[in-house]
Amino acid sequence: MAAKARRALVDAEPARVADQETEPRRALVDAGPVRVVAPLAVLVPTALLVLMQLYLAIPLTPVVGKALASGGAAAALGTAYILAYALGFLIFGPLSDRYGRKVILVPGMTAFALATAALSLAPSMTVVGVLRAVQGLLAASFAAVALAYIGEALPPRWRSTGIGAIATSFLVAGIVGQVYAQAVAEAFGWRWVFGLAAPALALAAVGLGTVLVEPYSGPRTASLGQKYRELATLATQRQLLLPYLASLTLLLSFVAMYAALGPVLATRFGLGNPDILLVRLGGLPGMVLAPLAGWFVGRFGAVRVAVAGFVVAAAGLMIEAFSADNLWALVAASTVFVAGIATAVPAMIALVGSRAGQARAGALGLGGLVMFVGASCGPLLPGLPLGFSGLLLALAALLSFGAALVAISARPTPDHHEGAPANV
Repeated sequence: MAAKARRALVDAEPARVADQETEPRRALVDAGPVRVVAPLAVLVPTALLVLMQLYLAIPLTPVVGKALASGGAAAALGTAYILAYALGFLIFGPLSDRYGRKVILVPGMTAFALATAALSLAPSMTVVGVLRAVQGLLAASFAAVALAYIGEALPPRWRSTGIGAIATSFLVAGIVGQVYAQAVAEAFGWRWVFGLAAPALALAAVGLGTVLVEPYSGPRTASLGQKYRELATLATQRQLLLPYLASLTLLLSFVAMYAALGPVLATRFGLGNPDILLVRLGGLPGMVLAPLAGWFVGRFGAVRVAVAGFVVAAAGLMIEAFSADNLWALVAASTVFVAGIATAVPAMIALVGSRAGQARAGALGLGGLVMFVGASCGPLLPGLPLGFSGLLLALAALLSFGAALVAISARPTPDHHEGAPANV
């Protein structure tokens, strides 16, 4: 009897190990609606909080420069954050592919909250620059990893909707972050911009640690070095390279259009800062399409939805270019443009994530880096000798080219094998 019992234990061992490996997955399956609602209830507002920290540098630069009597505020608040943020995309994507999503998200957000709190006490511009670089690096631990988490933890039919919700927060943060920073700095001083954000970010870290369950995505056998080497491979794959090149045009055109719009509103229509801010807020209705883009992706496929988003955004820019002397037409056209961008961004995220396999976070990190490079170049384009309408038409041409790249990427290649998705 003892021998039979030992044999039964040995025979049951593989099943027990398999049960342990799939237990997180089972927990998510058994959670029912909580599997969708609870993660998004934490991830969506966290995405807004994190990305707001990127855009608050715009209104804070002159305020902090004056308060600390230094001319390096733009570099400390903006450039330091931007460079570190770009580097972070390359670091944290492969890390989470190797070690898991939650193990990166929770410590990263905790450290991000601490760095933000420290900024409220920074005594000099040098310290501000160092802490903003730390902030930017840690902020990147959320963006690509959160999107990869949604791609694995949510039921397949809800993944595109979840990505759309996160993308909405990313876009809305561009406006809300500036409004928040300007309002708080005027009312309480610039240090409170970070002082009030820090506890909110700490609460977000608690929420991530409490609600998120590590999704099971198969055994993680590849070494960290292999994961980093995969980045170079991903960047050269046709089915990802072409979408990456297309993605470059999205936030580039978004930032460039708004950077050029402000001076036009001031000089051509005589609007002051409060009125210009209202015109910028006029683009918010177009952003509601970002969550709906997820439903469209599930219905029509990421390629078709992405191409449609590029085309709508290009059409909005062309309408703006030919109605630049009519304020209301300009506002309406900008809403059409934003709607196109808000449709294309989540569709492109879903497209890249679906084609990357187990290297999802690394691939999304590269995609985020490319979009971010475009956003960084956007403010430079209004300086070109094209005029407002000429610039918008040039950006529309770039978006049309991006739509063509996405469509071409869906065509099967000669070495395409069954099971490798060329279209989604």
